[in-house]
Amino acid sequence: MFGRNRERRERLEAQQRWEAWSAAHVEPPLEPDHQAPGSVPVVDDFLPPDLRLPTREELAGMLMAHDSPLVLDGEVRACSDCGAYRKWIVASTNDGVWLRCPAGHQQVEPRLDAAWFNTISGPITAQHASYEACLRFLGH
Repeated sequence: MFGRNRERRERLEAQQRWEAWSAAHVEPPLEPDHQAPGSVPVVDDFLPPDLRLPTREELAGMLMAHDSPLVLDGEVRACSDCGAYRKWIVASTNDGVWLRCPAGHQQVEPRLDAAWFNTISGPITAQHASYEACLRFLGH
């Protein structure tokens, strides 16, 4: 019986301390030159324009260099025209994933898709105005 009375008294004292503290810590009203919390100004994207990725309409495709042999389904992929099997340029476009050998032969690879490309490729390090400029950048 005495334990319940003590608990009730302690709860009442704690509630009174809380009410006294919260009454002492009331925030002053906003001055007229301050904005209300609900009207936060809208700002532009936080990234500067040179760090933003291009939109789908601006991006024709992505290329990456793949210097080592490309193994698909347990076999080394070789160019059907010249037999080259390394130093590929891999291009991911809306048409699929394309392979370009060092001799310049290009062919679509149906066993590869955009998910594979995104897994293998690293971050975008440069943007180029043309396909040829990107090939020069990658060393082809």
